[in-house]
Amino acid sequence: MTVSITDRVFDAGEATQPATASILLRELGMSHACVKQQRVALGTWLMIHDAARPLRISLRENGYGLLLKETDAKRAHPGALA
Repeated sequence: MTVSITDRVFDAGEATQPATASILLRELGMSHACVKQQRVALGTWLMIHDAARPLRISLRENGYGLLLKETDAKRAHPGALA
């Protein structure tokens, strides 16, 4: 019996994640927004999702390294940087 990919049951944890900052901003509808709005949208997304290594690298390379560091700190110690 041949099983196609469409017959497979996907886990919630298997959901694909954008590999780059630009793809994530596009998915968030923020690719043409000002940097301030992009930071808010990215920060919100990062508080909910665990960014995979390729996305983390892309965020750093595109000037969002500090945002990533701040978000990681908030997730590690809720309320510490509120």
